[in-house]
Amino acid sequence: MIDTTLTQITQAANDADLLHRTISAAAEAGIPNAQMWVDMNLRRIVATALNEDGATIASVLAYAVATYVPTPRPGENPSAVTDTQIREAVQAVQAAQAQ
Repeated sequence: MIDTTLTQITQAANDADLLHRTISAAAEAGIPNAQMWVDMNLRRIVATALNEDGATIASVLAYAVATYVPTPRPGENPSAVTDTQIREAVQAVQAAQAQ
């Protein structure tokens, strides 16, 4: 099981590239006021488990920061945190709020 630390959640939430990609995913999903919604939910999004191992966007980004050469930047690099991972996390948070 992968443990995500509060520091990793904070670092992911403060990554400008990741923020912009997440706003795009929310807009693509048809979420009204996507930027405001992401601003209000970003920490939940990056802390949402993506698989049975417990990986989160925050833990994936932390791994990328630790291991990838910083070109491109980890939050910008779609092979570090994938578009699919961002979309799944946005959908999971949106679904949880709809209940």
